[in-house]
Amino acid sequence: KTSMVYLVIGATQLTKPGPGAQLRRIKKLVRHEHYNKTDKSNDIALLQLSKPVDCSPYTQLACVADPTISLSELENCWVAGWGATTARAQNSSDVLQEAKVQLIDLKLCNSSHWYAGKIHTHNVCAGYPEGNIDTCQGVQSLVPGSHQPELKLQLALQLHTQLPS
Repeated sequence: KTSMVYLVIGATQLTKPGPGAQLRRIKKLVRHEHYNKTDKSNDIALLQLSKPVDCSPYTQLACVADPTISLSELENCWVAGWGATTARAQNSSDVLQEAKVQLIDLKLCNSSHWYAGKIHTHNVCAGYPEGNIDTCQGVQSLVPGSHQPELKLQLALQLHTQLPS
């Protein structure tokens, strides 16, 4: 229920949001028309917020890539969020984390030692083949003993949501 959720914008530490933090409720959520809950394809949405967000030293507009750029031309990207800092961790970080990750060829991600063909052509694979740095979200291993990087590139901050107390 989106009316019970609020966004914390402009904070780098959730328990101490600081003077630049802004809270907004979600007025409307529009999911991608082809979102698939089962395989998480097209897992993107537009949010209409309760009021505009003010740009400040703590809150900047996100850059959107030029549509003429091909992902195959890129090697690295940045990911950020308050997610788990270790694989299969139960708790999220209180401090915003960021990491530089490599884009990984879909053929490698879909190989039998990794995701065995489960990655859609509209997904992006990012992380490092040797592991350690990725947008780990508790993805269970599909092939015992093999590392599998996160299957989606997250181009913007993961939104941290909480129910109001």
